[in-house]
Amino acid sequence: MKNFIKYIFITITLISGGWVFHSCTDFEKEYEADLYVYPDITITDFSPKSGRPTAPITITGTNFGEYSDAAKIYFNGVLVTDFVSYSDNEMVVSVPEDAGDGLITVQVWTHTKVFTETFDYIMGAKVTSIDKTRASAGDIVTITGENFGTNADDIDIYIGDTKVDIASVTDTEIQFTVPDTSSGTITINIQGQTIVSEYLLVGDEQITGTLIGHSGSWGNNSATFITAAVDGDINTFVDGAQKTGYVGYDVGTGNAVQLSSVRYVPRESHPQRMVGGEIRGANDPTLSDAVTLYTVTEQPAVGVYTEVSISTEETYQYIYYYSADGYCNIAEIEFYGNIVDAQIPQGKYVFEFMGNREVTLDVYDDWIGRPDQSSWAGATTTILEDGYCKVTFASPSDGVNKNRADFTYSFGGDWGSAGSGIDKEPWVYSSEYPIYAIKIYWIQNDGSLGGPRPATGSINYDRLGQFNDDYAASNVLWVDASTWAADNTIKEEGSWWQIKIADVLSNEKGYWVDWHRTFKSLDELEAYIAQ
Repeated sequence: MKNFIKYIFITITLISGGWVFHSCTDFEKEYEADLYVYPDITITDFSPKSGRPTAPITITGTNFGEYSDAAKIYFNGVLVTDFVSYSDNEMVVSVPEDAGDGLITVQVWTHTKVFTETFDYIMGAKVTSIDKTRASAGDIVTITGENFGTNADDIDIYIGDTKVDIASVTDTEIQFTVPDTSSGTITINIQGQTIVSEYLLVGDEQITGTLIGHSGSWGNNSATFITAAVDGDINTFVDGAQKTGYVGYDVGTGNAVQLSSVRYVPRESHPQRMVGGEIRGANDPTLSDAVTLYTVTEQPAVGVYTEVSISTEETYQYIYYYSADGYCNIAEIEFYGNIVDAQIPQGKYVFEFMGNREVTLDVYDDWIGRPDQSSWAGATTTILEDGYCKVTFASPSDGVNKNRADFTYSFGGDWGSAGSGIDKEPWVYSSEYPIYAIKIYWIQNDGSLGGPRPATGSINYDRLGQFNDDYAASNVLWVDASTWAADNTIKEEGSWWQIKIADVLSNEKGYWVDWHRTFKSLDELEAYIAQ
């Protein structure tokens, strides 16, 4: 504060005493900037002298600089939008669409030069149709369009990265032979013009199934649910509620995919979020056995599909894109390969009950509530309906007459007194899958779903012993089969394998089985129940 008062005093004194000076110091002079003068450019040549749209044209000269944004190139007055490369003495540009014949103008910063030699514009080729979307090696594919020319030496065609053999060429039609390669996009190069065309499935099919993935979305926006990844629209996208997310397909029990390629498009505003994303395959519904088949290592281009080949001999029931921390920001995902019969490891059993039909001794696939136990209260019926195997007693027990309907899998081709005529592989126990579990509901007299056991009666695994009730709240019973046999692999050579359900004196109408499976561990079972 003292310094401030002193400064005011001195200033007033100088003014009052007439000590007022006016001078023009260097700081007060008007600033005169040194304007940079860009060196004049020269243009030497351009080649080739003719070309189709998108064809590369090389322009040589001097003093172009190193900054392509400073340059504007015109073909017959049409501005170039694509620079292939740029240096001080050479630039490569793509011929703009609809340029027409005319002069090439080169403008760099403030200098403009015009070639005196005319550039001859060749009308660009156009593809109107391709006769196949799926083909096998050796098939002929026909491309129809215009302005192809008639010289096969001027044309290169690729499926993905594989060059094909051209069979014939006219100005409106090209035919080529499909090589032994993987699926990919057909790319046509005609005298420098590049046309990116349709995706050709070679020995493959586009894989679909039941959509699987994370639930919800950021802000619970229905437009960004996982369905956006498979709607065929690259302008929509998935935006997960959490950083971790996934989306893909379940191809169904008994089926598996041999995956050969994948195509994807990132969310336009956040393509970097796909870096680190993975294409995965799994065979367990919990996805606990997932295998990474491909990792996205570079930021993909926006607005176009990126294609990647998948090299694997393994098959998977579940295929999906997994994002650890990118909110599953993906616009589209497509899987390609072939559906095959699932190769299930010995001892791993997965029984789910699809379809709608009655199951009898003569017509059944896997399991049946045995109807031939006539010494008990009466015959039972078994139907597959609504995803359940539904076993119904002839009538509820009256408290005196017992009901019985063992849940049985026949692999020996007969039931003893009744023959099914169906011979299947013996039941195999493997110590790799020792946990046997079943999800079962007892149907109450009013038709409602009850717990996993009858009120009065027994349910136990024949040969394996009593079920545990740890997960009874989820209607799941389980038993550890490793106590049954110490050997790694045992084939049960009898006629059937069953869960014994007997001595039912309570008035349940029967039972419904949701699934019966084997698991590697209780942790795996718990994860499956929780999914």
